[in-house]
Amino acid sequence: MASLNLEHINTITAKQESLWGTVSVSLSEAVNRQATLSSPLVTLLPLSELENTFTGKRVYGIATLQTTTAYTLIIALETTSAATLADIAVGGDGSSPPAEIDEGMLQVLQQVLFVIANGLAQASVNISGVECNVLQVEAHYDTLQPPIEWLTQDNLVRMDAVLHVDGSPIGALTVIGDERFGLWLAGEESGAPSGEGETGSAQSSPFQLLEETGASAQPFVPLAQAAPQPLPTGIDLILDVPLELTVELGRKRMFIKDVLELTIGSIVELDRVAGEPVDVLVNGRIIARGEVVVIEDNFGIRITEIINPQEQLVEISRRAVA
Repeated sequence: MASLNLEHINTITAKQESLWGTVSVSLSEAVNRQATLSSPLVTLLPLSELENTFTGKRVYGIATLQTTTAYTLIIALETTSAATLADIAVGGDGSSPPAEIDEGMLQVLQQVLFVIANGLAQASVNISGVECNVLQVEAHYDTLQPPIEWLTQDNLVRMDAVLHVDGSPIGALTVIGDERFGLWLAGEESGAPSGEGETGSAQSSPFQLLEETGASAQPFVPLAQAAPQPLPTGIDLILDVPLELTVELGRKRMFIKDVLELTIGSIVELDRVAGEPVDVLVNGRIIARGEVVVIEDNFGIRITEIINPQEQLVEISRRAVA
């Protein structure tokens, strides 16, 4: 395998605008605020300098991306930046971030990190046309520790960008990958985002990946058997707050000229197959899917699927970049 060099770094730098632009769109939709990532910087980071470069505790996620092979990334935020972003993600304005990162806040940040990872995956698809998916993201609040598989690498690729929300700087967002990931971004590996739109070979499934790495899959627990989770403290104070629930039958992108040509009797074909479950949204965010039913003289919805928070963020980020 070739080693990362400055030529590779220059190639990766040329792709930063497209990459961070896609991540910005995904993150904006997820937090319902205008998020931008600017001033990108790509550097070569020797593995031996990782510990000295990132000192102290911080929030970081270890993400696994799957293309024709699997790549492991670290997505890192300083503690103050992570706390501010978490406050915004739960509906705050970022002016009163939590004093510390507790377990509940770390779960919120894990969802945000998943959106960022999904934006990175979508950016590579936009550049190359090669399918890329996020298999998992594990959030940590600790001193940064490299994945075990990185320990055989000499150099890492580091990508930094400044995160702004509604024009105000939040802090630096850092993405770190090993040499394999850097070479993939630079177009040196099979299925790399070189912009040629080539088709990759058959991908390994998540189950095959678990077997190859020696990991064990977590058993699926049916919803009815899952242990009930305790409600957050103080939730009873907002139980009577009204929320707007809407049912979305489908969407359609149209040119302005086509919209102007609409008349009485025009038929617009939506991007949803007949019989496919419809989306249930609360305050504009998808929470479930269901079937349309008739209750006396009114339409109703029978819930057939509850969307977990991680799936909600994937759906939001996919809509944002569609």
